[in-house]
Amino acid sequence: MTTSFVLNKTDQITRVYHHLADGMWEFIGEREVGESDYKVISMEEILNIDEDLLSLSAMEPGFLPIEKIELLFLR
Repeated sequence: MTTSFVLNKTDQITRVYHHLADGMWEFIGEREVGESDYKVISMEEILNIDEDLLSLSAMEPGFLPIEKIELLFLR
């Protein structure tokens, strides 16, 4: 899942979440968004926007990257 702003390349991806509850990935920017701004897309589509995100593919649900290196567990 991402936002229309990331899809339109108005926003850069600055936050990545791998949700613990359902395993869904979320790729968003810093902008406050409403529910209607979210879009469901494939991993292939998000990798076309930023192929460096592939390095996070082994990130377990419940974790989020800090500067794409350090992982922090959230519960």
